[in-house]
Amino acid sequence: MTILATVAVMSQQFIHLHLHSAYSLAEGAIKVKDLVKMCAKNNMAAVAVTDTNNLFGAMEFALEASKSGIQPILGCQLAFESNYQLVLLVQSEKGFRNLCKLVSDAHLEGFEETVGIDPENLKNHSEG
Repeated sequence: MTILATVAVMSQQFIHLHLHSAYSLAEGAIKVKDLVKMCAKNNMAAVAVTDTNNLFGAMEFALEASKSGIQPILGCQLAFESNYQLVLLVQSEKGFRNLCKLVSDAHLEGFEETVGIDPENLKNHSEG
């Protein structure tokens, strides 16, 4: 029984859910077009781009990935309560709007001169 379960898990395709592009300054180097080409070359069905504190590459990524038949997963990495990093992924249009709001609030309100979100704001904008 264990061997069959292991084989079933191994046959599932790996999907990156936390990846920084060149839009994450000092954390990522890959350009969106190069990322999409690499994913297509490796037969990846989907990939998430979760740049730190921004959604600058979201539109470019979504369009390039969709053209290549790759499911784009939009997301962002944000500081949470000044000590932690959260990776937030979008599930729907409502989720994208909520993530845009959270990213904007993180820059405008933040905490202690740092870009970030607080638990109450996350709770209020967690749908999707």
